[in-house]
Amino acid sequence: RVDFATETNPDTEQDVVSPEFRWAQRKDRVLITIDLQGVADESFAISNDGLFVFTGRGSYRDQRDKVGNYRLELQLFKGLNASDPSCSGLCDTWKYIQPESTCKVTEGSGPWEKCVLAPEVHNRTHCAVNARDVECVLMKAKREKYWASLLKEGKTIRGMHVDWSKWLDEDKDGVRWNEQVDRAWEWWKDDDDDDEEEETEQQRIAREEEERKQRDKFKRAKKKRKQSRR
Repeated sequence: RVDFATETNPDTEQDVVSPEFRWAQRKDRVLITIDLQGVADESFAISNDGLFVFTGRGSYRDQRDKVGNYRLELQLFKGLNASDPSCSGLCDTWKYIQPESTCKVTEGSGPWEKCVLAPEVHNRTHCAVNARDVECVLMKAKREKYWASLLKEGKTIRGMHVDWSKWLDEDKDGVRWNEQVDRAWEWWKDDDDDDEEEETEQQRIAREEEERKQRDKFKRAKKKRKQSRR
């Protein structure tokens, strides 16, 4: 049983509440974004049975002066591949460690290959604490059909929202990508088992053209959103 009731932190005598968060998924992973900025004293606990726990101090963007204690505990729909908490030396208790040196993308790489996370950690369960949010990639125990819901038994909790900015419909997973999340070469490496026929040159050209259109469409929408905020 997962208890989402408000608690009290004995060290600070402040209420501990469950934060707002968003989620999306792929066939091989769950994407969690916790909408807290300036997070400090954070900790993560992730287990193979699908239990995810985050604790930390932070505030919402429109309430920067109201820093509070937060705890998010989720019993996910199915199990995870929690890997090891060090992510083979790239994490500290699942928290991604930003490299000190500036990394570079390989020469001639595609537009999807950006220097955001080390390629080695992209396919491992990990969390990244950013200035304006906390992003977690939780690898599923196996690559499979999309889960019917995020939480076990289809439960929902207050503060849980679908992350439409990262969502990709199941029939598009492996055909298209969301530039914020996906890396195209993974589809070539981890293709579905039931794909028996290799694509022809004509199909490849058509696919790449469709992918280019999707990237351009996303960039235009992103630019439009930025202009509307000014």
